[in-house]
Amino acid sequence: MVTLAKTEQLRFFLSVTSGFGTEDAKVHDLVVTYGEDTYEEQLEAMHRQADKIDGAEVHCLIAGDRSAAYAVARTGQDFDTLLDQWFEQEARAGRA
Repeated sequence: MVTLAKTEQLRFFLSVTSGFGTEDAKVHDLVVTYGEDTYEEQLEAMHRQADKIDGAEVHCLIAGDRSAAYAVARTGQDFDTLLDQWFEQEARAGRA
């Protein structure tokens, strides 16, 4: 059977969030990580931003798209389960 349905691709995001996983959570910034070459630069930039915001922290998130990543930044997530799914995705794609 041929289908045009795509399997959801999980991506890594970085967020600067205060109140992560609480009903008062506020997402100050959210970026998709671009890969190993720029990850450290992105992470450092996010930490600099978080240092300027009272109570903000940097979080690594896994989500299928930006909207889902915003929801995760506000509600928290089971990172280990999603990390396992991401590793499976990368193995299927031949990248792990």
